[in-house]
Amino acid sequence: MGINMKTLLVIIIFSLYAIPCTSQKRETIFQSTIKLEGKNTNIRDLIDIDGYYQDIDDKSKRTGRMFFEDGTCVTLFWFKEGVTEDMKRENLSQAIYSWKQKGQVRWGTYWGVYTINKDTIVLQNVTKAGLFNMSWSFNEIMYKVLDRQTLKLIYYKDLLAKDDGDPYEIGKKNFTDKFVPTDSFPSSDCWLKEEKWIWRNEQDWKDYMEKIKTKKK
Repeated sequence: MGINMKTLLVIIIFSLYAIPCTSQKRETIFQSTIKLEGKNTNIRDLIDIDGYYQDIDDKSKRTGRMFFEDGTCVTLFWFKEGVTEDMKRENLSQAIYSWKQKGQVRWGTYWGVYTINKDTIVLQNVTKAGLFNMSWSFNEIMYKVLDRQTLKLIYYKDLLAKDDGDPYEIGKKNFTDKFVPTDSFPSSDCWLKEEKWIWRNEQDWKDYMEKIKTKKK
């Protein structure tokens, strides 16, 4: 049975889309140097994390960033329409936009992992290709800790681009995040933690996968 033109066109488009995505994923895994270690990072010794960080210039107050003790971080999540500042502080989990996917609650746009180097937090963020993202993205950013509740963005690099220069002109602008304390935090469970390559030790990955299977029951 032959293939009609419509089906053939879909196959061609999918192939053209899949080839670069496969290459981007391979490059992301190759350059991924920060790994989940399966233990507490002791980030609480450096900054407050029982809440979220927000750009002081974000007038809309629709987005935020969070760090978790297990080594994961979410550098962009969205608040639901209509939530007030009091609602965010009283129940952060309910204020954040989330959805269900394969039995898991998902939230957050850019997930990553971090490591601590003295007074600097180094992050590598990953976004995989999907329905709304036509390609993978992988970047490295650094925050200098000014005090326990203030972070200053001092570095950004697109790790999949050959030469992106300094698109945010970090050296010329003041990108500063301030801490907002809240209650009822969402879980750090995310798609990235389900990827074996993001873990330092395979057994830690297996233990995590077993944990989320138990949660689904």
